[in-house]
Amino acid sequence: MRWIALPLAIGLVTVACGPSAEETALAEAAAAAAEADSLMAAAEAGYDPSVFDTLTWVSPERRAEYGPTVYISSCARCHGAQGLGDSEFIMKGDTLRPPSFREPTWRMAGDIDAIRRAIFVGTLEGMPHWGLEGLSAGAVDAVSAYIVDRLGRN
Repeated sequence: MRWIALPLAIGLVTVACGPSAEETALAEAAAAAAEADSLMAAAEAGYDPSVFDTLTWVSPERRAEYGPTVYISSCARCHGAQGLGDSEFIMKGDTLRPPSFREPTWRMAGDIDAIRRAIFVGTLEGMPHWGLEGLSAGAVDAVSAYIVDRLGRN
C-alpha cells in the first residue's frame, strides 16, 4: 500500500510546486511576443516593394473588381464593411483597434506603398502578416488600391 501512495504523493508535490497561474501566463505571453517578433521579421525579410512595379493587370477594371473581393474576404472582418474600423468582430475590452480608412488623419491615407507594406508585413498591434498568410502580391496590390481609391475617399 505504501508503494501506491508514494507516486501519488510525488505527483501532488510536483503540482503544488509548479509555476503559478501568473507565472504561466507571463511565460505564455513572452513566448507569443517572441513568435510575433519572429513572424514580423520574416515578413519584413520577405517584403520586396519592387514586386509591385512588375505586376501587370489585364485591365485597370480587373484590378478594381478584385480589390473589393479581397477586402471582403480578408479585411472587413476587422476593419468593417465600409472601412470604418468598426467591425463587430472586435469584442468589448479588446485592445485591437483597426484604423478607419475614411479618417483624413489616418497616417497612411492615400499612400498606396505604405498600405501595401502594412498589409504584407502586418503589425505587432494585431494586423496579420498577410504576405505570410496567403495573400498574393496581386491581391495585396488590388486591395491596397481599393482602400486608397474607394474606401479612403470621404
